[in-house]
Amino acid sequence: MWEWDLDLCAGEYDGHWETLSEEECERANKFRFERHRRRYVAGRGELRRLLGRYLALAPSEIILRYGSDGKPFCATQPAEWTICFNLSHSENMAALAISNGFEVGIDVEQFRPIEESLPLEVFSVQERAQFTALPDAERQNVFFESWARKEACLKALGTGFILPPTHFEFDLSVHGDTTPRLVGGEAEEAAHWRVLALSSSPACAAAVAARRTNWSIVNMN
Repeated sequence: MWEWDLDLCAGEYDGHWETLSEEECERANKFRFERHRRRYVAGRGELRRLLGRYLALAPSEIILRYGSDGKPFCATQPAEWTICFNLSHSENMAALAISNGFEVGIDVEQFRPIEESLPLEVFSVQERAQFTALPDAERQNVFFESWARKEACLKALGTGFILPPTHFEFDLSVHGDTTPRLVGGEAEEAAHWRVLALSSSPACAAAVAARRTNWSIVNMN
């Protein structure tokens, strides 16, 4: 697992820009604000650099494709290799999970005011009851911890966001590493999942998820 700050200096920005594909450059140029463009370039450029370290390739030689669900994958690896990855960013923080042989999902959520409608969209009926019973002082942390878990699971599932966040249901009283209580309403399916919490910054919640139980996080920074 890798983490980095997207607000890079000019020299690093220029170096990352040179490694991007034509499509990525076009997308970068569509950002209205310079800060957002620079963060996008820093995210994609560093992703390419890190994948290149694993594959012994220059960052510009990395070919990124997209599955039918829109999830990116690396098309530049030997046939016998199965490197999977997932990138997430929130404000200036980026986090990358790389795995060997199984799909992985990661999500980072900066703490911010909770929009009134969001708990209704994110939580199941049972989760919503737990959330409503929480003291006001605890709600922000619990909400974004839960959101990061669900997003990470959906990204690991590889189906994009066709499924609603309520597809994965958690016990909101459990903090840190956990397993979903239900997946698609089934406890048996939930037992196949593992969700690990990241605590690198007090200003955000983050989680890594995979549909397997025998894995752990190795911090590479």
